[in-house]
Amino acid sequence: MKAESVKIFTRRITSANKSEIIVIIYDIIEENLALAKKALAEGDRETYRNEIKQAISFVKELLVSLDMNYEVSKNLASLYIYVSRCLNFALVSGKKEEIEAAEKVLRKLGDSFREVAKTDESKPVMENTQRVYAGITYGRGLDLDETLVASAMESRGFRA
Repeated sequence: MKAESVKIFTRRITSANKSEIIVIIYDIIEENLALAKKALAEGDRETYRNEIKQAISFVKELLVSLDMNYEVSKNLASLYIYVSRCLNFALVSGKKEEIEAAEKVLRKLGDSFREVAKTDESKPVMENTQRVYAGITYGRGLDLDETLVASAMESRGFRA
């Protein structure tokens, strides 16, 4: 994954509630698989393997975070196991079709979680984080600068 994507996902995570974190995980997997397909087309086997492995680890995270007290979690577990199996086959075989089979399932699940996240009004999981507001400010060379507004900076960190 590109460094810029990591920064964007990190910012999103710091202000996300539980539902939004699940959506972010789906977005990360989607990006990993897109990069894996691109690497496969370009013959970059190392990047392909790394991106598939990252996607598998995020699918595993979705699987282990399920609360199995709910019936829907059992159905989701089956789907996550299927997706994981497809991605493991893709890792070994290098076949784009396996990635596409996993993407098809993940796309439908991701869309469902995006709808759920729209209705979730719970607080962010992380507290005392910096809020990033992107303003229309320009630095030297007419580059867009992001502005950090740190309203709670004095309450962060350790106190002696």
